Amino acid sequence: MSDEIQQKQKIRLKRLMMAVAAYVVCGAIVWLYYLTDQTEQTHITEIAMASSLSLILQAAFYLFIKSGKNLRFKDPSLTIQQMIPGFLWVTYLLSITQSVRGVVLVFYFVILMFGIFRLTARQYLALSLLALIGYGLIIAKDVALLAPHFNLTLNLVQWAVLAILLIWFSYFGHEVHELRNENKVKKSQLIRKRMEIERQRDEIRRTNNELQAVLSKLSTQATTDELTGLANRRHFIDCLRPYLEQSTPESEFSVCLLDLDHFKQVNDRYGHIIGDLVLKRFAETARKCLRKNDLLARYGGEEFILFLPRADKYAAMECAERIRTEFGKVVFDEIPDAPSFTLSIGVTLYSSKEDHQKTESLIARADAALYNAKQRGRNQVILAEPANNSHFAA
Repeated sequence: MSDEIQQKQKIRLKRLMMAVAAYVVCGAIVWLYYLTDQTEQTHITEIAMASSLSLILQAAFYLFIKSGKNLRFKDPSLTIQQMIPGFLWVTYLLSITQSVRGVVLVFYFVILMFGIFRLTARQYLALSLLALIGYGLIIAKDVALLAPHFNLTLNLVQWAVLAILLIWFSYFGHEVHELRNENKVKKSQLIRKRMEIERQRDEIRRTNNELQAVLSKLSTQATTDELTGLANRRHFIDCLRPYLEQSTPESEFSVCLLDLDHFKQVNDRYGHIIGDLVLKRFAETARKCLRKNDLLARYGGEEFILFLPRADKYAAMECAERIRTEFGKVVFDEIPDAPSFTLSIGVTLYSSKEDHQKTESLIARADAALYNAKQRGRNQVILAEPANNSHFAA
């Protein structure tokens, strides 16, 4: 049994205990009436039996609801099933009372209050008819048995007032019932709308996530070389340009151009698949030689470009030489009779004498150093300084 159903069962039991309290109050009034000796004492035994029966019936309802068997019914509150015995109980009390009959009549309306949210107009009219027929039969009996001492006019007035009030109460109960149903429909509609809004919100959220994933993928594709996983040329230039624009005379960084020696021969001899493997293996090897903030990118074909922030010429030359040496150690088991792959590197520095130099001129100087390394026999690192060139050969 879910928490919601358990909560509803507690409410039903609470209403049942309120009904028991109404039985007790009504019974107490009748007992008080008889104990004052205003009528014959012969009905006391009958009252005791009727009171006991009503309490036993309420106990049965309590156990039935407590067991959960009431949930099998269309109305789990058993509203009409509880109200009919109540009407019969009040009708019986009317039959054995005289002077307090008007007080007892009030309990018809007390009982009707318990069904105000549950009963339809037809059910209200059926109960009202039951009460009116019962009271009418009691008046007929009293006329036959107590004619000389019976106040027929008073009882007829009471019956007429009861009829008017019961009809009005039936209409009122019907209106409350319809209002409750209308509120339930509106609540159901609100719940459905809320669920639809949540569904749409989830759909928008999912679409946004998919869009973000697509944008992220597009951004990655726009900034990343698909083969090596390194940054591409455009992304490298975009990252380097702010450094140059914000540079000061105290700024210090280096740019290197790296080229795989005789790579065209690798493609011609082994094919482009092996050529791609060599490029990917170089990218993996070079990454291991770099710091976290260093940026390595594929510049085009077998040519790569490296940005080293906060690196003077000694640090730049050491890093470039480390990459060249480590790549020379790579073993390609996938290539039969694989040659030793070598690397030529051109290095240049940002100079305070060339404040805010353009990206193209910095890269051009690194390219010139690379060309110098190729001319000197490849497999070496050459440094090109702004003022005068020097080199470090492998």
